[in-house]
Amino acid sequence: VGRPIFYAMPRAAPRPLRLVGHLHGMCGPPSYACGKWIGAGTAVGVMVCPTGNARCGDSPVGPPSWEAPTWAELVATMDRDLELAVAKVEARHRGTVRREGAILTGYSRGAYAAPVIARRHPGRFPHLILIEASVPLTVSSLAAAGVESVALVAGEQGTEIASMRRTHAALERDGFRAGMFV
Repeated sequence: VGRPIFYAMPRAAPRPLRLVGHLHGMCGPPSYACGKWIGAGTAVGVMVCPTGNARCGDSPVGPPSWEAPTWAELVATMDRDLELAVAKVEARHRGTVRREGAILTGYSRGAYAAPVIARRHPGRFPHLILIEASVPLTVSSLAAAGVESVALVAGEQGTEIASMRRTHAALERDGFRAGMFV
């Protein structure tokens, strides 16, 4: 990848560990985004968090004074960056990463990319956690991607909470395993 890869894993846990891939948002560094979830992520596996390919000041959104990493690339490139990051962690810690039951999490822009990446690799990420993003989801598209469950996470004062609640209700109404966490 050529950019920093943030990862974390529990010290004393049987190997291999379930993959928890995380995609940060626009103008939000992976160290911050992954840092928020490090306890939950390492409770179930090894977290792998690639870094976006631009600085926020290079992005079409956000004030140019921001120096945080961002994504100024297509989802296909984000997908490739995630896979390269996972491969680097696997190379450094042989036998550590287990793909079975993998979780793909994303915050904001990363949450919009997560279901697209899951559709690109049916069955690779059976569990999605989408944070602060009004991502359009349907049971048929999730089933085609091999996604078995979705968790939607929003802050009480977040701008996406109302539409995320509607998405959650629609998924549950259609019999899909979904949770909403505020």
